Amino acid sequence: MSIFDKLFRREAVTRSSERQKILRYDIDQYKINRWDKKSVELYLIRASIDALARNIAKMSLDAVMYTDRDNSVKRIDRVSDVARVLKHPNPYMSQYDFLYKISALFYATNNVFIWPEYRNGSLFALWPINYENFQLYETQSGTLIAKFKLSYRHTYTIPYADLIHLRNHFIDDDLVGDSNAALLPVCELLNTQNQGIIHGIQNSAIIRGILKSVNVIKEKDLREARDRFVEDNLSASNNGGVIVVDGKFDYSPIESKPYMVDAETMGEAKNMVFDYFGVNEGFITSKFSHEEYEAVYEGRLEPFAIMLTQALTQGLFTARERGFGNEIEANMSKVKYQPISAITSLIAATNQLGLFRKNEYREMLGYPPLSDEEGGNEIVISLNYVNSENLDEYQDVGGNDGKTE
Repeated sequence: MSIFDKLFRREAVTRSSERQKILRYDIDQYKINRWDKKSVELYLIRASIDALARNIAKMSLDAVMYTDRDNSVKRIDRVSDVARVLKHPNPYMSQYDFLYKISALFYATNNVFIWPEYRNGSLFALWPINYENFQLYETQSGTLIAKFKLSYRHTYTIPYADLIHLRNHFIDDDLVGDSNAALLPVCELLNTQNQGIIHGIQNSAIIRGILKSVNVIKEKDLREARDRFVEDNLSASNNGGVIVVDGKFDYSPIESKPYMVDAETMGEAKNMVFDYFGVNEGFITSKFSHEEYEAVYEGRLEPFAIMLTQALTQGLFTARERGFGNEIEANMSKVKYQPISAITSLIAATNQLGLFRKNEYREMLGYPPLSDEEGGNEIVISLNYVNSENLDEYQDVGGNDGKTE
């Protein structure tokens, strides 16, 4: 029995299942999977999705409990089944792998399904479902059933209520995210350009032309003359590149130039892809500036983290547990992954306010923490600023009442 046979209940073809009423929530009607599977192979599409997934996978997921009403005091859970599974989602994936997988599927298909597996009443694993297509059915009792066809050619069914569902472009349908069909014209343009470049390189190595006989000759002699002309002039042995024609023939070369999309049009196509995924060229190539990273963080990374933590909180905790302050929280220090120039600027701007400890600054710079004896947990603050009530003491004017001699 395969791992997926253990994870899901294999669909049984029975009369009751045949009587299930199919809803209009059918991914196939959008042709998402057929288009996405092909379009993801385009380098610009794959690079955009990969850059987003790599940076989202830097997040750290924690189970926390807020112990006061205004959510100002929290305790990080490190011992429960939820905390354990968040750090190691399943036997085959680290937390980085899990986050990369679901975020890549999220942007490629706009619909991600995560199945929480429970054993003996405790959470055992979180499984992202990598499907070829899926359908949602409604049984006669009104229960929604999700049917997945996996890439391994197996079909499994599971109650929709048991799944954690992440949706992108959640506009038209009431349950599923829309397709990426809006990007199809750009993908066709990029693919056509790529094919044009390949054919252009291939055609550039071929000499084409017309060899015309001045006099009327037999068809057999014409074929022999053509073959001899090709062997003498157009074969690889003619490394001089010079063609010799006697007076009986007239050779006219034909220049074949494949049509190439101009650079301005290609630039617009690239920008359309970047705009669609909310990235920029610097972010994709990891040569981003502070502003470029901040734009992607605010527009894509942080919204995904909010959506994911809310979905996991809803799916892994009961209403009672949520009422007691249990939540899933994402820790994604946008400072830690900034360019070093941005980090040093932040340190220079905040060390006058006493916002961070020494070890927090060292963590931003990638250095190991200091011990308490070394002052690692001391708050760093500049003496250039002081409370107005302590001005006299700060200036050390003693008992002169602020007067100088």
